[in-house]
Amino acid sequence: MARHGGGVTVRRRARRWYRSPLMRRLLAVNLLALVILAASLLYLGGYKRELIETELRLVEAKGRTIAVALGHGSIELLADGEPALDTKGAEPLLRRLIEESSLRVRMRVRLFGADGALQLDSRRFSGFGDAVESEPLPPADETNMFGTALRWILGLFDLVFRELETIEPYVERAEQRAVDYREVEAALQGETGQVVRSLGTRGLVLSVALPIRDFKRVVGAAMVSADGRAIDEAVSEMRLNILSAAGVALVVTMLLTIYMARGIARPLRDLAATAERIRPGSGRVDIQEFSGRNDEIGDLSAALRRMTRALWEGMEETEKFAADVSHELRTPLASTYSAAETAIREDDPAKRRQLMQIVLDDVRRLNRLIDSVADFSSLGAQFSRAETRPVDMREMVEACVRTEVPPQPQVTVESQGPLIVHGLEEQLARVVRNLIDNARSFCPAAGGVRLSLARQEDEVVLRVDDDGPGVQAGKEETVFDRFYSDRPEGSRLSQRHSGLGLSISRDIVRLHGGSIAASNRAGVCGAVSGARIELRLPAADA
Repeated sequence: MARHGGGVTVRRRARRWYRSPLMRRLLAVNLLALVILAASLLYLGGYKRELIETELRLVEAKGRTIAVALGHGSIELLADGEPALDTKGAEPLLRRLIEESSLRVRMRVRLFGADGALQLDSRRFSGFGDAVESEPLPPADETNMFGTALRWILGLFDLVFRELETIEPYVERAEQRAVDYREVEAALQGETGQVVRSLGTRGLVLSVALPIRDFKRVVGAAMVSADGRAIDEAVSEMRLNILSAAGVALVVTMLLTIYMARGIARPLRDLAATAERIRPGSGRVDIQEFSGRNDEIGDLSAALRRMTRALWEGMEETEKFAADVSHELRTPLASTYSAAETAIREDDPAKRRQLMQIVLDDVRRLNRLIDSVADFSSLGAQFSRAETRPVDMREMVEACVRTEVPPQPQVTVESQGPLIVHGLEEQLARVVRNLIDNARSFCPAAGGVRLSLARQEDEVVLRVDDDGPGVQAGKEETVFDRFYSDRPEGSRLSQRHSGLGLSISRDIVRLHGGSIAASNRAGVCGAVSGARIELRLPAADA
């Protein structure tokens, strides 16, 4: 059933991958950026201006040839001796000049006299076409569906971009004069005039007017006009290429985005689904292993695995702690119950007082045990709320020693200079007091406890030595377990301990990033002369 259910889940995810908000966002961002880039490239304003300037230079060169030829071969003298443009002589010359030009169909030449009147128009020559009026044949690929769609899209771009262009419209009156064309007026003043005009959807008209001179006197103007259909075709072809490349890039981007989004969304969904199942009553659930990806998802997977492992270990530790506490509570409770029950039936006041003393001692032991359990269980919460600060270990240890009563066994401190660590001073002082108290509980009356502080590389080391029997072989780690106690019979301080002091100290030290260890000190001839507990904490600058 589980296998079948897992298959249903996989198929359901496979059907819903395209609904992922992450995938939609990635697609939107990537495609929007690509569309904006393609639209900016499709504008091609600079490219179009360069084509127009090139075309204007070609038209000007042809117009200059015509103006010079007419200035040399089509000038007549009027009755008053003034030179003028010979219209009859200019027509055959102009026809030959146009026929020899490779741009015959795309060029229109108009000659204006010095008075501004239109003298000749190549449009009226028989056998000559007019680039302004003519319409090109449809392109051969118009029948192709893909090409038709691209050209339709380009048509929309043309409409938009044409609105952005500030080009004056081409207007041709029935009776044309020089005042209708500012480039002609400039030519009649002896200058070269250039104007680009728009025919709307039919493209551009490029006009160049040059003066026709008899020596230095202007006798007329030659206006050469060429349609800009070739320019529009070149721009459209470039846009078509850009649009085709953008289409391919769009498809590739979509596929790569889908691939990347699925590679991101699927493991995240799996991790989220697994994390959702980590709840009471679901059993132990392991987070998927994605660390082989070597990316942020792999890091997330590893972090979640560490977190869940710590969670399960914490739960197991809590269960074990509850069992240990229950076991430790049963002994004094049983003793209290037995002593109280016996005291009820006992008539002897002395024995009854003795039994009540047992009850009082057990209650005190229970109170110490409950306080220790509360402190032990709240360590993590205290550290999560508190802020660590620099702590001078020498001052803190000396303060702990001064508060010790009774003064025997003797406690001494050996240290070198200020030794600073980062931590919670109250908790670290608690560790020092626990270690001193633990050492004194093992010491004979004539023994002593010695503390030494030193800096070793990047650590501050605190050693607590006692003159007791030492640690049993193989118990160096066990002494830090909860409720472990192996104090000698009849110890004066044994009744003060709950068995949690060293365990609490170890947890506090670990929360500070340090370590704690127990060992024996060797005396003369290698005999055990006492125990040593060594505490190491990361050093900090003062």
